[in-house]
Amino acid sequence: MNFWNENNLKEALQTASTYNFPENWSSNGLVIWQDNYFPGNMILARNEGETRGLSVERNLKLLDTCSAILTTKSAPYFKYNKPIVELKGKNGDAIINMSRYIRKFFNGKVIGVTGSSGKSTTTQMLVDIFSAKCKVNSNIKSKANTSWGIAWNMTRFGIDDDYWVIETSLGGGMGRNAALVKPDYAILTNVAPVHLTGGMQLKDIAEEKSKIFSKTNENGTAIIYEGMEFFDIAKNAAEFRGLKIITFGESEFANIRVILDGISVLFIINGVEYKLNNTKPIGRHILLDMAAALAVVSEENYDINLALDILKSFKTLEGRGEEFISIIPDNKTIYVTDEAYNANPLSMQAAITAFGEKYKGNNTVLVLGDMAECGEETERYHKELANSIEKVSPNKLFLCGKDIKYLYDVVKDTYDTGYYTDVNSLQNDLLEDLSDGDYVFLKSSHSGELYRVVSKLKSYEIKPQD
Repeated sequence: MNFWNENNLKEALQTASTYNFPENWSSNGLVIWQDNYFPGNMILARNEGETRGLSVERNLKLLDTCSAILTTKSAPYFKYNKPIVELKGKNGDAIINMSRYIRKFFNGKVIGVTGSSGKSTTTQMLVDIFSAKCKVNSNIKSKANTSWGIAWNMTRFGIDDDYWVIETSLGGGMGRNAALVKPDYAILTNVAPVHLTGGMQLKDIAEEKSKIFSKTNENGTAIIYEGMEFFDIAKNAAEFRGLKIITFGESEFANIRVILDGISVLFIINGVEYKLNNTKPIGRHILLDMAAALAVVSEENYDINLALDILKSFKTLEGRGEEFISIIPDNKTIYVTDEAYNANPLSMQAAITAFGEKYKGNNTVLVLGDMAECGEETERYHKELANSIEKVSPNKLFLCGKDIKYLYDVVKDTYDTGYYTDVNSLQNDLLEDLSDGDYVFLKSSHSGELYRVVSKLKSYEIKPQD
């Protein structure tokens, strides 16, 4: 059932005018980027001088199946014989206003997920779990977690869904994003030294992330990592809003507790032990994401055993722990762990440690890049990675970037280490220097562009047989 009809559009966009709307018209939501278009979407047109939306002239093929055009200048679009919504003011305001409008009518549960790391993985876990029995929508596939991305995704969610699971970054401001999402459950996975621009400190990140609780619905629930730095800031923000607080972590004080003993994993939920019947080691950071997801599962009185059965087979996301096998030139088989989507000191240390524990005893290769926006402590944070690397004791170490040079100066005499200032040089040497049977780990901030190296390695991937 499409939520959007002409009347709903007029109420959401009260200063707009509508033209050429046929009787019983409806739409399944808005699109602002052509790569995320679905037939039946309304197109937000980007005219000269505007930054939101897409160029209709460059995407004429979409006109065959789009349901309407939203624009601040209607005259150039009448020739396409499509329903037109003429907007007043900035065209981007329509995205925000439409999301606010549809949120008022959604009676299912909204789960908002934020944190310096783990938010995408936790979001996907929740989608996988609840999709087994319920209707679920999320912004996870579009990778759009700023104000604009959250908003246009919401315009396309189903009003009859059971759950909306929304990943929320600091892009656009957490207060603004929380006001759009208005979650029933607000999850804060952790805080880490990232986005530390303009003299910001880690405490500032904790305060900003904790603003997700400021617009959580009354009688809502805050789910917070008990072991994170500045936990009290998050806890106080949730208490000020009057929310129920559930903690997760590894200590005996956590409401949802993870106990890791070798490969064996236990979750203690409301005093009851649940075993994760996994057959391979799982990184501590992934288990904590599972605990956050299980907090919602428990509160919703959902089947915990079903959730655990789904989680034991959880497939890590591209750039966030995805694994694949490639046969590179000279017939060398390598095993790749792709963590190249992003990085901060917390996620880098956790992922390196998990990789080392999982592949202990094998030939391991670490490929690391810069951790961006670490602020005044950039040098220290990069040098401290030596402690995590020591636990892995890799056969080879490749470092690429400006800031990672701080780490290179610490480890160059300890490991077989190569240092590069650009990804192209790294990529050429990596392919030559890898050996048959190597286990390769790659991680950096997105700006470090190690994802380009991953793409190259993936071009040699062995595709699983159906």
